[in-house]
Amino acid sequence: MNTLCLVYAADAGAASQFTNQPFTSFLTLGGLVYGTTPDGLYRVGGDDDAGEPICPVVEGPRTDGGDDAFKRARSASILGSGQDSLALSVRLGDGEWREALRTGRGAFSLRGGGGGPGREAQWRIEGDGGDFAVTGIDLELESLGRRGRG
Repeated sequence: MNTLCLVYAADAGAASQFTNQPFTSFLTLGGLVYGTTPDGLYRVGGDDDAGEPICPVVEGPRTDGGDDAFKRARSASILGSGQDSLALSVRLGDGEWREALRTGRGAFSLRGGGGGPGREAQWRIEGDGGDFAVTGIDLELESLGRRGRG
């Protein structure tokens, strides 16, 4: 089933998007989370999905950094806890995702300029199922200015 579910947490003011889930909506009742399908109501919870780890993927927004010139990604870093279980990838424009080098300390270096060039950059974090908290992401972009695509 290919579904798109948008969830708005009114208490926090945050919206989440879930895709390719069997649920069409979610609700919290008595402190428990439930997912709804055309077939019924299902309790959602636990640390795994039928014995498999739940591996999150978080994608940041595409940004041109306030400059429509072509750019290259030079470095990226991530702040928070549990970074050893994360992979940070970057892409420029509509290019391929390029995984950054993991250092195990939450700092990543993009060898070879992170692919590119492109006018917009975007980051993606993928986890291996371990606990983590991200408090900041720093993406260093080099503007190519008049060099355009070069």
